Amino acid sequence: MDKIKLKAPATIANLSCGFDILGLCLNNPYDEIEVIKSNDTNIIIDSIDSPFSNIPTDPKENTGGIPALLIQKDLKLNFGFKIVIKKGIPLSSGLGSSAATAVGVVYGINQILGNVLTEEKMLMYALEGEKISSLTPHADNIGPCLKGGLILIKNTSPVDLIRLPIGPFTLVVLQPKIKIDTKMAREILPKKIDLSKAVKQWGNVSSLTYGFTVNDIDLIKKSMHDVIIEPVRAKLINGYNKLKNAALDSGAIGCSISGSGPSIFALCENDENADKTMLAMENKSKELKIKYNIYKSSINHSGPQIVR
Repeated sequence: MDKIKLKAPATIANLSCGFDILGLCLNNPYDEIEVIKSNDTNIIIDSIDSPFSNIPTDPKENTGGIPALLIQKDLKLNFGFKIVIKKGIPLSSGLGSSAATAVGVVYGINQILGNVLTEEKMLMYALEGEKISSLTPHADNIGPCLKGGLILIKNTSPVDLIRLPIGPFTLVVLQPKIKIDTKMAREILPKKIDLSKAVKQWGNVSSLTYGFTVNDIDLIKKSMHDVIIEPVRAKLINGYNKLKNAALDSGAIGCSISGSGPSIFALCENDENADKTMLAMENKSKELKIKYNIYKSSINHSGPQIVR
């Protein structure tokens, strides 16, 4: 195989109270990535024009270029790759845009090489690419992007991921057209946490995980409350509480910030509920004069999808 084209999916990190330990893979939006084996040893990044195409094309500054260089070096490859990226995931949106590029490139290269890399190795290379966009590597976007479904990150070093069962929910994601830098969004988080808040958060994330496992809608709804991270990051998003209330009032199971934001996700029981939630969030955005992109998505259970 000399070339491959694939879709690299967006992801929702944290799922409310699961900061850095829960991530969910979406079918929409996604990046389109083509990896082409070349005769020379160059790693070339080509960005196709799209609303989100303003990405670095220097491989040493690109989240997909870094792992490509590392794989080439570690495996002592005597050839290079041309990597063509069409970004469909908004940048600095909290939807794992940088992770999708990293995972998509690693996955594509591994396919061309005949699947010589283990899943753990692919995760490690993708995490090296993710380091560019974050102070510390974290797998709550990388993990679900590569594996699909709902992923619990038990540990990052060494990588230890657990796939959790999850029902056939539909997600609505509203992305206000502002950018929030991931590094900044992590820097503003509290360095110390009150023990009573920590205990409440541990209870929420434990019951949320169990709720997904047994598909208990009421328990999931009661558990999707973040008392530590959301109150801090909500201040960065104009109209956040009003948008969240609009989603919950329309019947969403839960609503919170995706990753570092500014994207806001709503978990819906089915497609019909998602349509109502989408309309409510759009109407509230227009009322607040917020420019936005909005997506409706089922859960992606497989990760990257080969186009050809």
